[in-house]
Amino acid sequence: MSAVEVRMKYFVILIMAISLGGCSYFKDRYGQKPEIDMANIYFQNTTPLSTTMVFVLSVKNPNKIDLKVEELTYEVQLDQKEFAKATTDKLITIPAGQTSQVELPLPVSFLKAIDGITKVLSGQDVGYEILGEAKVSGIRLPFNEKGQLNMNGLTKKE
Repeated sequence: MSAVEVRMKYFVILIMAISLGGCSYFKDRYGQKPEIDMANIYFQNTTPLSTTMVFVLSVKNPNKIDLKVEELTYEVQLDQKEFAKATTDKLITIPAGQTSQVELPLPVSFLKAIDGITKVLSGQDVGYEILGEAKVSGIRLPFNEKGQLNMNGLTKKE
């Protein structure tokens, strides 16, 4: 191998090492997963046949740049059964290094969701799961949040 080929080989290895280190650098600064916690749930636009449940999520953005969510598709399950689904294309911005409250409205038909509603209204703890996909800067990112809810913690907001 000539001296030029050896230098070229080391140059390629150096560029690859810098690139890989750079990817790690960018991932640490800009690619961390947000932390999501359920802050509250309230009802609005309630009629005898339906309501809109608004899930208030506390979203912490650990990244060095704002997260701009262009679209959200989400589903709520109660005790591992589909409760309701929704999509929103309202722009949601979570500032860099901060925690924001994000409200996700979920229209619910009482007839369709009678099983889950009965358990919630009886005051029992009910396992919930919110799963879906967020479109952030054209990239689709899945999410999943699980926990327990109880009617005692719910409030009504008009």
